[in-house]
Amino acid sequence: MKRRNFLKGLLYGTGGTMAVMGGLGTFNNLDPLKAEAASKDIATTVFSSCEMCRNQCPIAVKVKDGKVFKIEGHPNDTAFGGVICARGNAGPSLLYDPQRIKKPMIRTGERGEGKFKEVSWDEAYTYIADKLYKVKDQYGGEAIALASRKGPYDWFFRSIGKALGSPNVFSHEATCPMTRSVALDTTFGTEAIAADYGNAKYLISIGRNWFEGIHVAQTRAVSKALSNGAKLVVLDPRFSITASKGEWLPIKGATDLAFVMAMANIMIQEKLYDQDFISQYTEGFDKWAEEVKDKTPEWAEKETGISKDKIIRITREFAAAKPKAILDFGWRTAYTTNDYQLRRAIMIVNMMIGNFEVPGGYYLNKPASVLKSFPDQAGYAKGLGSIKQPSFPKVAKGRIDGTGVKGTPGQIIPAYDGAVGSIIESILTEKPYPIKAWLVHRFNPYISITGSPRIIEAFKKLDLLVTCDVYMTDTAYYSDVVLPECTYLERFEPIFDMSGLTPKYVIRQPAVPIVYPDTKPYWQIYKELGEKMGIGEYFQFKDMEDYLTQQLTPTGLTLAQMKEKGVWTPPGMKAFYVRANDAKASLDNVLANQSKKIEIFSKEVEEATKQGVPKYVSHPQPEEGKFRFVQGKVAVHTNAGTANVPILNELMPTNSLWMNTVSCTKLGLKDGDDIVISSGKYEQKGKLKMTEGIRPDTVFCYHGFGRISPDLKRAFGKGINDNYLILNEIGEVGNTVTSTTFVTVRKA
Repeated sequence: MKRRNFLKGLLYGTGGTMAVMGGLGTFNNLDPLKAEAASKDIATTVFSSCEMCRNQCPIAVKVKDGKVFKIEGHPNDTAFGGVICARGNAGPSLLYDPQRIKKPMIRTGERGEGKFKEVSWDEAYTYIADKLYKVKDQYGGEAIALASRKGPYDWFFRSIGKALGSPNVFSHEATCPMTRSVALDTTFGTEAIAADYGNAKYLISIGRNWFEGIHVAQTRAVSKALSNGAKLVVLDPRFSITASKGEWLPIKGATDLAFVMAMANIMIQEKLYDQDFISQYTEGFDKWAEEVKDKTPEWAEKETGISKDKIIRITREFAAAKPKAILDFGWRTAYTTNDYQLRRAIMIVNMMIGNFEVPGGYYLNKPASVLKSFPDQAGYAKGLGSIKQPSFPKVAKGRIDGTGVKGTPGQIIPAYDGAVGSIIESILTEKPYPIKAWLVHRFNPYISITGSPRIIEAFKKLDLLVTCDVYMTDTAYYSDVVLPECTYLERFEPIFDMSGLTPKYVIRQPAVPIVYPDTKPYWQIYKELGEKMGIGEYFQFKDMEDYLTQQLTPTGLTLAQMKEKGVWTPPGMKAFYVRANDAKASLDNVLANQSKKIEIFSKEVEEATKQGVPKYVSHPQPEEGKFRFVQGKVAVHTNAGTANVPILNELMPTNSLWMNTVSCTKLGLKDGDDIVISSGKYEQKGKLKMTEGIRPDTVFCYHGFGRISPDLKRAFGKGINDNYLILNEIGEVGNTVTSTTFVTVRKA
């Protein structure tokens, strides 16, 4: 059997159904010690954590003769079960890829021309420092923006911007889970809420695709629930792999909130909700009841295209399973301009069945800071320490996205994340003031932010664009300076808190020495850059082992222990739900808002948006001949990060456009046709996938393709870049908007 077909068999099983968890789990659940003993050539195992996506799964890295030859899941981590996904398996493919960036580079030609010269690290640092100080001197520190994927590198990367007096530091969250974060924070006072899928008896997904947008622990938990007889209902215009495992409701795009509000209406009318829970733990329910009193199943049928009988039945089934029922709060939550109101409504309906801090429902993550508030749990609390830094200079101006401004939607944008799409607008319009320099770490705005053509325009207008990455990404290709980071398998990182129902700390440590000698770990890059810029006082550690020791000192743990185990959880501690044994237990130590109530009516949201409870907004539907354009994740790639990784590119080198069979027939199209997709001003070419697994008024493609950097030799020019077709519309709370674009399709 050819290697390609063998891998596809592992990953997809039969009939195209994803078998990543089952197939690879079968291999990776073998006891690694026994497997090694059976081998003539004994391998060593290094416990670390994955970075093929941002979930940071604990892993066991197998090393032989100084080289990584295999990666497995951590055998002693119960949540992840010793299992990793296809992306995690591909770590060695990235590590040894000859197409990685190997040396620092400075641009010598025009932006996008692809002309660079290799330079020393000192030359690169000097160039960046000189340019940044010129921008700061001429325009102020606020003219410098920084953006990254969210991760352990943030402390180091952000310290550069903060030391220069920039308020404009962003994560990629606005392109992914931003609206969910806003919903949780304005309802519970914290974003640190998770779902106990494994113990649920009833699951409703609104576009969440656990079996392709894989989070290993959560995907395993959903599989466990289904194996135990839980029912799954999936609302999605597309027949996803997750939808294939339950009851599929092909809902009209952008109408999910109507379905959720109708659920609330039915539960109130039929008294199916937990009145005691609502009375004791929430505030503002009367305002919510008033808002949904006319949101009947008959009304919702007209909005959603789902029959009223199905809406009523599903609502009754959901309520009957309380409190072990979960209406999922979503993952990539960026559908519409007011998507955060959908996420708030979802959490309100969950609270109506009292599924908080009980098995099979939602719960607050339990780091040491939370456990200290509970006398019977305080003994398990061992909080991580922090590294001291001097105070950063005060910023001269507010942020470009209005984050934190009272009385505006910016008031409820998470300050840590910001509205990253605002960087593009401020570069191009110079409002509220110009951004002249942009530092990017492991983030590819060209693919990740909507409005790709305008992003290129913005790149060309900058005085300085710096990218730190492992590949010459599309953004790196337009940069002034490209800094080569080593991979996660070659470096230490700060201990990170992965607390869930118990505290958990995980280490990332090098499995092998640095493969390409002129690449460096990010902590070293930003420490050295800071020292070159004269701001070295913000990096008060000798090396990463010193940093880790400072982190671990308050916990009583040693670096040697973390290196040996990879994962630490309190010995003997069991999953902790506040209300597991007492339905009326106080939640004062869980809720982080001032009211100490679950805020169904949010004064903060009312002040910011005049919508203290979620209100329904009817979004347009496509006219005849046009289609709603939606996008999604695929199990063998991570958004903008893995299209060029050799083995993953071999598994899926390109994407195609899904279109319903009826719609194809009307347009005279057939499966495999070359097509042109147009959103008006912008077009993309691609291949057609004809299928009955999508609504006739909707088309779909997987996200992360359509690369324009020729140095991504495997991925270059392949597939459809979905964000090329979508305008850079910024939602009410800073999120990008991904699912309100209409397109036409024709044969190429």
